[in-house]
Amino acid sequence: CTDFSPTMVDIARRRGDELGLTNVEYRVLDAERIELLDDSVDGVLCRCGYMLMPDPAASLAETQRVLRSGGRVALAVWREAERNPWISIVGCMLLERGHVPPPEPGAPGMFTMARDERVRELVEGAGLTLVRLEEVPVLFVYESLDEYVRRARDTGGIFAQVWREVPDGEREEMESQLASAFKPFEVGEGYEFPGLALCASAQKD
Repeated sequence: CTDFSPTMVDIARRRGDELGLTNVEYRVLDAERIELLDDSVDGVLCRCGYMLMPDPAASLAETQRVLRSGGRVALAVWREAERNPWISIVGCMLLERGHVPPPEPGAPGMFTMARDERVRELVEGAGLTLVRLEEVPVLFVYESLDEYVRRARDTGGIFAQVWREVPDGEREEMESQLASAFKPFEVGEGYEFPGLALCASAQKD
């Protein structure tokens, strides 16, 4: 189980301990320069990671290098922003308020691998054979706005940073703005947000 961030690896290790897992090794690794031998692993799983890497093509090429012949990589990324309001609404709010700059073309981000063509281009460009590509719907359920904010804050990322740094008055304004934007997704006193992932399976010949 690997991540570029030591903090994330520590979190994974603690979670593994909670689950009683004894057959997992946790390592800090750079996906663009994987410190493993050629042809050394049977499979690679990457959930919502390649899209956030500075050079996903290099990362997938490294994945191909460490896979044994016949080995598989399974990856998940997010579809377009408009199909994932659970996160895009917050992103738009932070952009409007000047807390994040407009995304630069080609920069890593949540939706940079949203299209089938982009995933296929990267996978096949790395020398892998695309076996399967399909959409997977997800549903994010929150009991209240407070729960949404708490979970977004605890997950980390740019929202957590902004929330920590802005004054109390702006936090109240942001909560009000979110409550208004979330109205189409109200269910009782809480919210249900649809989401859509794109998942791919590829093989090393």
